[in-house]
Amino acid sequence: MRKKTTDRKSAKRILSNNVFAIKTIYKISPFYVIYNMAIKVIDEVTIMLEHAFLVAYIIDCIEKGRPFSSIFPFFTTVTVLVLLRLTISPYIATHILPKHKERIDKELQLVLYKKATDMDISKYDDPEFYNDFVWAMKEAPVHVTGALTTLTEFIGTVTLVLCLGVFMVSVDIIGILFVVITLSLVLYLRMVSNKKKMSLEEEKRPVQRQRDYINRVFYLADFAKDLRMSEMSDKLYEDYKESSDIMEKTVNKHSRRISSLNYLASVVQNLLTFDGLYLTYLMYKTLALKEFGYGPMVALYNASRWLKNNLDELISVIPQFQEHSMYLEKMRTFLETENEMPDDGTKCVPTLGDIVLDNVSFAYPGNKENTLHNINLAIKKGEKIALVGYNGAGKSTLIKLLMRLYDPIEGEILYGGERTGEYRISDYRRRFGAVFQDHEIMASSLGENITMSTEPLDMVKAYDCFEKTDFSERYNSLKMGMETPMTKEFDKDGINLSGGEAQKVAISRVLYSDASVLILDEPSSALDPLSEYRLNRTIIDLARDKTVIIISHRLSTTRMVDNIYMLENGRIIENGTHDALITLNGKYAEMFNLQSEKYR
Repeated sequence: MRKKTTDRKSAKRILSNNVFAIKTIYKISPFYVIYNMAIKVIDEVTIMLEHAFLVAYIIDCIEKGRPFSSIFPFFTTVTVLVLLRLTISPYIATHILPKHKERIDKELQLVLYKKATDMDISKYDDPEFYNDFVWAMKEAPVHVTGALTTLTEFIGTVTLVLCLGVFMVSVDIIGILFVVITLSLVLYLRMVSNKKKMSLEEEKRPVQRQRDYINRVFYLADFAKDLRMSEMSDKLYEDYKESSDIMEKTVNKHSRRISSLNYLASVVQNLLTFDGLYLTYLMYKTLALKEFGYGPMVALYNASRWLKNNLDELISVIPQFQEHSMYLEKMRTFLETENEMPDDGTKCVPTLGDIVLDNVSFAYPGNKENTLHNINLAIKKGEKIALVGYNGAGKSTLIKLLMRLYDPIEGEILYGGERTGEYRISDYRRRFGAVFQDHEIMASSLGENITMSTEPLDMVKAYDCFEKTDFSERYNSLKMGMETPMTKEFDKDGINLSGGEAQKVAISRVLYSDASVLILDEPSSALDPLSEYRLNRTIIDLARDKTVIIISHRLSTTRMVDNIYMLENGRIIENGTHDALITLNGKYAEMFNLQSEKYR
């Protein structure tokens, strides 16, 4: 009973997911949905009339000595339908449908992109959700349109099966029993075979994931240096051989049963029935009993073969709904997932305000231990501070809370005297400009990498930022200037910046923005110490009317700021000016002195 209930729910969900896909497409392009369904029905009926009945009708007329005038109306009707299908349908398929298909793909991707942009960043910390998210972004759009293709095939096939069935029953009701009994047996054998195939795919999936990972390692540029500078490739070769051996054993285990079932279904369907018993039955009724003429016999035989072929197609089409549903389920889960971080603030965000963290604690989703513990700090507007500490101290996590990429699990964060939740997230984040340690250079023009928006580029302002970050000399060497394509992702003439150059562009991006709070997370780690010092000095000087928060392992920068916060194990253990902390002779002084010795 429990299994039947589960199967019923599963069938309802499969239906629901495929209906969701059709509705989604219909909202974007009703014509695309209606035309594809209608043309499939017309195609199937026309082909049936042309190949199954027209020849049989002509034979019957010849056998009974009917004049050509009796053949002409039916012949003309079929001919006109065929000509219309051969002229109008290809034109629409090549000139009109591609435009609608492109619009559907575009709108589907934009929906997914918008959802991905608005999604809580904490979702990336959930491996299961992230895996489904990747599937949704990569595969779901294909299966949305795929669901429509499968539905049109299903509707066309069902229409033809019904027409053929009605015809066969009207001419010879006994003969249809051959078809029904045979096809019931074949359907059962095919369903058992499909279940075996699904079991095979389930067993193959984890092994295939491993092989896909190995494949990515060999073609992604991220791993190219490691492959060449280590013996990792030998290990990957062995892993691939091992997974291939497992895959071969899995396939062999199931393939014999699947092949046997398919062979038995084919023998029952073709040799024993349609090319055997049913053909013998029709010849007996025609030649021995004289109940049929040659025309009806040919029509029935052609109809039976068309019925067989279309029922075969129906059997193969139905499992496709389940396949589409698997991907559509992930897409719907992704789209229907609501953010846990509330975004109902209505207050106007002040341009610049004090930032206060009041007893803030935080743990990443799924972690039992807190990453931050009872953080209390106050940053006055326009103040320059530094967050320092060893790896894993919680510095970058603290920054994520300040930008409201996450909300604390305890305590609260205030900006301009109001809780950050009182502001709309997008408005609040607009006050921040950040250079992350793992900053990205987008595969677009240099100018677009500065504006990071659709707004027109202020050339003078952008070049001024390049001068301040020491990137102007490199910029002056670029023939295409601001139009220079970054990376070679889409353009062979694109340039790949060095680590230091990329950081300068990322910092120029922040300086170009109108952000009130600048956050620099290891902003100059790819620069030499002297260049780092000059750049940080420039940033501090340029941001006199802005709040600046710097995270750095190198403590040469900390002399320039107003206040320093030393973090360890998610807690603030020391804070004060550079001189005050050196006098304190605590952890900060120890860290500073260790670094100072390296440059003596």
